[in-house]
Amino acid sequence: MPRALGSTSARLAVLLFAAIFIPTLAMLAFMQLISARALGDEERALVREMREELLADYDSAGARGLAASIQQRVELDPSSETVLAVVARDGRITAGNMTRLPSPLPRSGWFERRLPRAGHDAPELVRFEVTSLPDSSRLVAGHFQSSADALRRANARGLLMAALLAAPLALGLTFMLLRLVERRVSRIAHIAGQVGSGDLSRRVASDASGDAFDRLGQALNTMLERIETLVGELRLVTDGLAHDLRSPITRLQAALEQARAASGPGRLAALDAARAEAVGLHALLATALQITRAEAGIGRDRFRPVPVKAVLGDVAEIYGPLAEEQGFTIAVAAPEGLEVLGHRELIGQALGNLVENALHYAAGGSAIRLAGRRAGKTVVLEIADNGVGIPAERRGEALSRFGRLDPARHIAGSGLGLALVTATARLHGGTVALADARPGLLVRITLPAD
Repeated sequence: MPRALGSTSARLAVLLFAAIFIPTLAMLAFMQLISARALGDEERALVREMREELLADYDSAGARGLAASIQQRVELDPSSETVLAVVARDGRITAGNMTRLPSPLPRSGWFERRLPRAGHDAPELVRFEVTSLPDSSRLVAGHFQSSADALRRANARGLLMAALLAAPLALGLTFMLLRLVERRVSRIAHIAGQVGSGDLSRRVASDASGDAFDRLGQALNTMLERIETLVGELRLVTDGLAHDLRSPITRLQAALEQARAASGPGRLAALDAARAEAVGLHALLATALQITRAEAGIGRDRFRPVPVKAVLGDVAEIYGPLAEEQGFTIAVAAPEGLEVLGHRELIGQALGNLVENALHYAAGGSAIRLAGRRAGKTVVLEIADNGVGIPAERRGEALSRFGRLDPARHIAGSGLGLALVTATARLHGGTVALADARPGLLVRITLPAD
């Protein structure tokens, strides 16, 4: 029970009940106050009007005229709720329907007292206004507050009835709202539980309302899609590593066996072959680690403004001699001042991988072009060759991890070059696309400019 009462649902229920019940009672109490004040103002105005009429009689006919006017009012309506009296200097009542004076009686102004009334058991509240007259007597004009008392009693009963009705209604509405909230949360929790059990294909249904729960569901779906993609890529990595590591490890074992059995120059050659295989394995694992780190978002803390032309020039300078040996030329085209916010080393390595791919796989080609340009709010980096290119239907396979098209199977490599390019672009919030360079392959990397 203590845990249930301390739960979020319990706190939300209390908050909802208070938000419904308290304003309802506050509004009713305010209406009661306003109505009582309006009735009081009306009765005060009635007393003041009666006092003004009596003072007019006093001004025109003196004390005798005032007493006669009061007596006439009392005789015409003996059961009236009006209270009238003229109090002489010595405190005697010389006219009116009051039998005794409230004590103490002020010289002037408004005051309230409870006085007995004929035909009623309990004293009732009377509101008076006392006016001093020129002859040192005082005019007392008042009115029984029976209507105000009746209104207060009616309002109290109404407030009680409203509370008795509002409480169950507020509880019912609170329960309905909580059920609605818990139902939506339970659906999301159910999907999360199924995903936790291994079913990564589950998604939260969207009602297209755009409310907080719908946005939460969409965010959860986006996260699940990302998780499913990463798990799928992890499976590909596992399968790819298991497949692609088998041959170099076998060759490494064979080279080590040859080195063990050989002597003289043959042993050195076998050791050199084993070393080359170990270097290849190290490069494969290092590239796979870089891809994993990039997809995990590691490296964003090292983002700095990167001059595009300088990076393209560095890549051309590094790979220029190798390209010349293989019969390729490398050209760079980018405007001055073009920058992108990013990780310079990763961008440079991604561009280097693309140049290496062109050198290895662009059969029949002779030129590689590195270009950068601004397109709206993005910066586009393009690496093109004039080789054989990749058919459109196989470009998606080429972008996948360990994706090596059949003609390239005889060439040493890991199939992670384009995967690293894709991971680097994704780390920077960009995309990678393959297109036809006519002839050859065009790799287009689109990155945010700011």
